[in-house]
Amino acid sequence: MTPSRFPHLLSPIRIGPRRLRCRVLVTAHEIRMAEGGAPGPGYTAYHRARARGGAGLQITGCTAVHRTGGLGSEGTLVNVDDTIIDGYRVLSGAVHEEGGTILAQLGHSAATIPSTAPGVPAWAPSAVSGDLIRNGQRPHAMSVDEIAEIVGAFGAAAERCRRGGMDGVEILAAFGFLVAAFLSPAANRRRDRYGGSLANRMRFCREVVSAVRDALGHDAILGIRIPGDELVEGGLGLAEMKEVARALESDGEVDYLNVIAGTNMDRIQRAEHWPPTPAPKGLYVHLAAGIRSAVELPVFTVGRITDPAQAERILADGEADMVGMTRAHVADPDLIEKLRQGRPEDIRPCVGANVCIRNGLSGRSIGCIHNPRTGREHEWGAPAPAAKPRDVAVVGGGPAGLEAARVAALRGHRVTLYEGSGHLGGQLRTWTRLASRRELHRIVEWQRGQLERLQVRIRLGHRVDSPEDIGDADAVVLAAGARPAPVSVPGAAEHGVSVRTAHDILDTDPAPAAPALVWDRSGGGAAVSAAEHLAVAGGRVVLVTPSLAVADDLDITNRVPLYRRLYEHSVTMLANSDVVRVDAGGIVVRNVYTGSESTLSDIAQVVVCEAPHACDELADALRQDGRRVLVAGDALSPREVDVAMAEGALVAREL
Repeated sequence: MTPSRFPHLLSPIRIGPRRLRCRVLVTAHEIRMAEGGAPGPGYTAYHRARARGGAGLQITGCTAVHRTGGLGSEGTLVNVDDTIIDGYRVLSGAVHEEGGTILAQLGHSAATIPSTAPGVPAWAPSAVSGDLIRNGQRPHAMSVDEIAEIVGAFGAAAERCRRGGMDGVEILAAFGFLVAAFLSPAANRRRDRYGGSLANRMRFCREVVSAVRDALGHDAILGIRIPGDELVEGGLGLAEMKEVARALESDGEVDYLNVIAGTNMDRIQRAEHWPPTPAPKGLYVHLAAGIRSAVELPVFTVGRITDPAQAERILADGEADMVGMTRAHVADPDLIEKLRQGRPEDIRPCVGANVCIRNGLSGRSIGCIHNPRTGREHEWGAPAPAAKPRDVAVVGGGPAGLEAARVAALRGHRVTLYEGSGHLGGQLRTWTRLASRRELHRIVEWQRGQLERLQVRIRLGHRVDSPEDIGDADAVVLAAGARPAPVSVPGAAEHGVSVRTAHDILDTDPAPAAPALVWDRSGGGAAVSAAEHLAVAGGRVVLVTPSLAVADDLDITNRVPLYRRLYEHSVTMLANSDVVRVDAGGIVVRNVYTGSESTLSDIAQVVVCEAPHACDELADALRQDGRRVLVAGDALSPREVDVAMAEGALVAREL
């Protein structure tokens, strides 16, 4: 594709008083890199990179405007006094230097985040508790005076944004945050002038909008993020949100409407407004189109829009005026610039792994499954050209080896990649045999394309067992991965029950007639992937784990759809349990807390998922042969794909 294929996507648009250079925005998202509640060097470097890459509009993560509304979350922005202004000035200055436009999102978490500070409960329109996963507390129902206090806090925060050089403000009126909570009949049970009818439920929203506009003036952008549908019983639906949109437009103070779905007041919707693979692309576009049909204001759309061609179609069809491609920019901040240069094949694709969301929900700075620089822009910078190009051998074609080879070649080294199997990808390729994880194979496809363009020699089917197998290379990256641990179950052989590993299952097409017990002793995705693979084939599956819950180490955005798939295929999930033995009656399972035992009958195979062992044996032989050896990925210590990718990039920077 060439830039001419994206006439809508790459065209400018006027939003309120400002002209934006293209119709792609990076929506508000939590990067957990604030310092003392203000943008610091890491926060600024992250946004500078996206501005340099050509994004039309960027929005900060949600910023608390009051002590009762989300303070204390590590690495998040807080706008309650003037200490944030200098940080805003540095942030806005960096984005402006790159030709970009940046807004601050302002909000109040209401009942969506628990309060632990003495004397500072969460405030909400009514005493309606949030979901039990993140917050089952019942919040304090606000008085009229407290409502006025929060309206004033929004106005004061907006004034600080103006003084900090920000281009405007987006008010968060979605996800069950305070403005949305007042709007929603599911959260607002008030009987005064702020509750009941839609006009009354809108009163707080309108007061906040007016306070923010008064503080900003009319030379700054003021937008609002709203749900097109909360997707919960008794909540806001599209028909009522059209009325909200018309009312906001008639007030004449808002410059755009940014449409999302769901509410964090519900445990399922908290996860599903960040849908991971294999969720459909553009799944909330119809809601933006519905709002756009009701108003003349510019309308933005979001929801797993990662393909520029799809984004172009959305704009061409008139379903929205701007397209949010946030996770696509997490994966590749240069997305727009590569489109302008006619290089769409070089765009590092978002594959929907949701490492970015996982990190935010767990309090870690943002990351990406296969872009190690994401969240490390300030720390790493671009890889520098090699002072002395070397002949580099990379042993292993999994995630760490692929990234090491790419970065080493990018720096000017002469690179040969050796892979013992006939395929690139390592264990990542194994996991992507599962239909629900197939999109992750795009990582391997992109890496191979990049290596070919960088003229890396790829030797498939070439095992490296000794130093002689890599020729004269003077530097070696050992990224040989890990091997499954030997597995056994007492009594299995005697009673005709086969014992296999998750790799055995995922590397084959299982026979549907073999009932299986999957025993998860390692966590991560191995056991649940094996269980899903067997269940999809039509077999009866029991998933046993000593953990408090199946897949309790997965983030909520991946766990919720995983549970849905497992339940749809009738997988039995048995937590807090371990397999003890096989006897004549079947598989004996023991509760890890009480020691009580029960027997599962008619099981033909046990799939044991143990932590794998690093394939690091070659390192000493290579060093004794006088080679410089750097070890990365699972060969160093078996962990997750994003860690392996980062280690591959790091060792390549050391060469």
